[in-house]
Amino acid sequence: MSESGADWVEQLMRSFRDRLVGGLYEGIYQLEGEPLRQVMDAQAESCMHAFVALTQIPPELDLPQFLERMKTSGPSQVAIEPVSEDEFLWKELHHGECVCPHVRQEIIRLDPKLCICGETWVRLLVERHAHRAAKVELVESVATGAENCIYRISLGDALAPAHEGTTT
Repeated sequence: MSESGADWVEQLMRSFRDRLVGGLYEGIYQLEGEPLRQVMDAQAESCMHAFVALTQIPPELDLPQFLERMKTSGPSQVAIEPVSEDEFLWKELHHGECVCPHVRQEIIRLDPKLCICGETWVRLLVERHAHRAAKVELVESVATGAENCIYRISLGDALAPAHEGTTT
């Protein structure tokens, strides 16, 4: 097959995959409660692992080192505002645009339910580097009409050490 033929087939397959993912999310957006949470949590975990691999964020960074790294490694500028010793605001400065790659590429539509994925993504990243349980609460988001996505993060008890052989 010629180079242009291969490009055409690749584009056709990408278009098919994008339509399939878009259709799946329309179904996901019909879910409520725990089933919705389970799907969004699974998506967030996959996205988090892909993100740390893509940005090469080593798991041995402690929380302050990780937060400093996020100022330049994330899909948007991140600002951290301390609230107390165990609580801070994580502000993703999006300028009114969602950073989800599926939304940016117009594969899926932006829906406030997608913010569950964002909450879990932030929680998993914070727990990965704080080695403490984290409670993440969405304060505001682009999906609900805000300029930026802001999460309130409260750190809790220490997490059990990860099992050897697992990848994070």
